[in-house]
Amino acid sequence: MPNVFVTGATWDLPIAKQHRYLGGWQLTGMMTLQSGVPLALTQITNFNAFAGFGTQRPNRIADPELSASERSTSKWFDTGAFTVAPQFTLGNSSRNPVRGPAYRNLDVALIKHTKVTETVDVEFRTEVFNFTNTPPLGAPNVVLGNAAFGTIIAAGDPRVIQFGLKVNF
Repeated sequence: MPNVFVTGATWDLPIAKQHRYLGGWQLTGMMTLQSGVPLALTQITNFNAFAGFGTQRPNRIADPELSASERSTSKWFDTGAFTVAPQFTLGNSSRNPVRGPAYRNLDVALIKHTKVTETVDVEFRTEVFNFTNTPPLGAPNVVLGNAAFGTIIAAGDPRVIQFGLKVNF
């Protein structure tokens, strides 16, 4: 992946800090932005298996990249840019001619610290994973000849909220 950016931040909120046993509030976040994974294309029929080749690449006849406005889960790249390579050829497609979807994620937590004694601290957490509820799309099907070629049929988890209680001593 040519681009990966990850950052995190914690902010100690300035509310309810007058008394040492009240503890305080924290807001934390972790953001990840990354390019799509390079994907290798193959074709469903391997005409060169007799020669020991485990897979066969197709022939590339055009640029498979679609603009962002043309791209969808039903057509992630231009499937017409590839044709089946005939027997006794390796196929002219490069190793990774297309990229999967980019990944964008923001996780956020609101944490309340409460001092019970000098050495015991209780922490109540509300954590929100995938805060923006951006679907983390799976990779498209990359097997030429498969009915789902070029489509994305899987995605990761939607927004998840969890609560936790932790005792530090």
